[in-house]
Amino acid sequence: MKKILLLLLLITGFYSCTDYSQEVYPVIGFYDARVVGVTGTFEMNISADWGRRVLIDAPFDGDVWDVVEARIDEPDSDYAQDIDIPRQTLADGVEIWGDGVYYNGTIQLDYKMRIFGDKIAFKIIGSQY
Repeated sequence: MKKILLLLLLITGFYSCTDYSQEVYPVIGFYDARVVGVTGTFEMNISADWGRRVLIDAPFDGDVWDVVEARIDEPDSDYAQDIDIPRQTLADGVEIWGDGVYYNGTIQLDYKMRIFGDKIAFKIIGSQY
């Protein structure tokens, strides 16, 4: 029993010491982006948080800047990275959730926001530079 417990502690320690997963490396950076249907472009920033988690800094409703946590899922292929935006609260009465894809320097985020009871769908498309 002690050997099993020691082994589990060692495995947990090993995985907790890894900072970033290799899946996030291509995705992190600066993007020239725009919210589809909203005039103007902006610089969207994606930074590594830990493991497969990233932080996305953008005006998700086309106006107010927020930082949203996302997770890079296991890739379906050798080329594309799937992105999951879990449901999270940005402010009182404002929630966001959705998903996206990264491929060859281009990112697309498809997400919904509930803003004071109204559910609105948005899409951001950006090119990495």
